[in-house]
Amino acid sequence: MANQKTNKYDMFSDSHENNSMMTALAGRLIEARNKSIQNILSDFEGSEHKLEYVKTINGIDFINDSRSINSNAVWYALESMTKPITWIMNINNQEELTEALLDSIHNKVKNIVIQGVYNSKILDFFSGLNKKVYFSMNLEDAVRTAFYSSEPGDVVLFSPGIGSSGIYPTYRERGDKFKDAVAQL
Repeated sequence: MANQKTNKYDMFSDSHENNSMMTALAGRLIEARNKSIQNILSDFEGSEHKLEYVKTINGIDFINDSRSINSNAVWYALESMTKPITWIMNINNQEELTEALLDSIHNKVKNIVIQGVYNSKILDFFSGLNKKVYFSMNLEDAVRTAFYSSEPGDVVLFSPGIGSSGIYPTYRERGDKFKDAVAQL
């Protein structure tokens, strides 16, 4: 009976190692939680590359949504706009277009600028939606095309709908390139 603990907390005071281990574990949990919170908060509107207002030129707003790398994110971006949209996108596969996204394109999008490798099927598909459709090989030309095809009161939304796909290492670099192209107008 002499070896029996008299206090329920005594099992943690037997060694300094237990306290150090518990402290390290608690620190890791807090760090993981903070990173998770940072990731969640960084996805909100207004964070860099997510529905980020860039500039207004001649009454046309430019919005950087380079973080939108799938149809759900593009749908959200389109639904967030209250003005007629000239949409700069990179989607090159019809199967990626959901019914909800197609409804948003039909109701909100005025012009479509397809940026990237030429794909006649996707160009024909979007042309069949009775929208003005343009094609551009690089982002600088896409931004210029979007600007000149828009009117005061419109918004140019860069919401690619796919990952950076090798052209740019990350969506951040792609978004920065969009902002640079807008600055050159």
